[in-house]
Amino acid sequence: MKIDVSDEKINKFRELVNDNSSFVCKQYKNKNGKNLWHPICSCMDWITVSIRFLQDAPELSDNIDVRVMQMYSFISAIDIVAESITQLHRVFISHKNLPFKGDESIFKYKLFENDDNDYFKQIRACYGAHPVNLNPHNSNQQRYFASWPFDGFNTGKTDLDVRLYSNSPEEEDLTLSLKSDELISFLKSRYEYLDVIFDEINKQFLDFKEDQSKKSITANGSPLEVLHELSKESSIRLDNDYYQGMINDLIIIFRTTLDDEYQIEEVEFKESLLPLIEEIKVNLQAVEIKDLELHSLVYIDSTIDSELSYELPKFYSWLYRGEYDPLLDYYIRKLNKVSDNKYKFSESDGCDKSFLKLKLMLKMHSTRL
Repeated sequence: MKIDVSDEKINKFRELVNDNSSFVCKQYKNKNGKNLWHPICSCMDWITVSIRFLQDAPELSDNIDVRVMQMYSFISAIDIVAESITQLHRVFISHKNLPFKGDESIFKYKLFENDDNDYFKQIRACYGAHPVNLNPHNSNQQRYFASWPFDGFNTGKTDLDVRLYSNSPEEEDLTLSLKSDELISFLKSRYEYLDVIFDEINKQFLDFKEDQSKKSITANGSPLEVLHELSKESSIRLDNDYYQGMINDLIIIFRTTLDDEYQIEEVEFKESLLPLIEEIKVNLQAVEIKDLELHSLVYIDSTIDSELSYELPKFYSWLYRGEYDPLLDYYIRKLNKVSDNKYKFSESDGCDKSFLKLKLMLKMHSTRL
């Protein structure tokens, strides 16, 4: 039975949740001592599974037994969507005021006096969830047992009917009808509520940006002191890997000093990076985590990149991790050969000096020159 639903909505929701430097994950992975990121992921995954099943569900079988179980799968998928939406509402909006509570706009002719949420649960119970142990009136004594589902007597109005047998000898049998068009309406109303949660997440992100942008970044002193302050602010303002990585690289550069023979080149290089530090500060102040226009001052495109296509990634790995590499001597010899031994790369320099020397070498061969 094909249902007119698409996974486009949940896909866009997932993109939003993972966007903005993973704002949602960082805000909810430890919210008041609870990891709410996990239920968010669970809900998104199961909404996706259920919607994709519903939009590609097989045609209903002529065999009544197979059809009943197909309908149970159909109802269960709707239930997963509805429960997931409710859970997302609890996480992002309110744990107390749940959506659709008291709403009775979908199921028109209810066998029991329930709102739509509770009545849907009764349908799910009678048509497969636990049909041999029912308690429609929430009574401790009254029990019902569902019969074998059968085609509805009102052809075209109901898809399946089921009789409910009471454990009370005086009680008459009841008939609970299942209408697929009402179930589909129930599904769509809950699935569309994802838009409300979508808007709430956007609002929370904008509120976060506004709140943080009002807090001035008081980064003063030397470039190194400014960078350490920017590192702290970056961790607060979305903790973006790209920005944090750039700041860490700049910290290595500005905390490192080379021998006198490189002094002029070193000073000029560091002075050229000051506008980049200011750009980072401006963007963090506004909580605008976007590509840095001056990123190429540190992430340098060089005319010798192709010649060092193997050695550079390996050398960077050693620089960042400081782990033993049996081929380190080979990388160093290759760097010295390419640079005509101008920078005298040596393992004894350590990671920081080697990093700064490498940046000077790449800048000398920069494609921007």
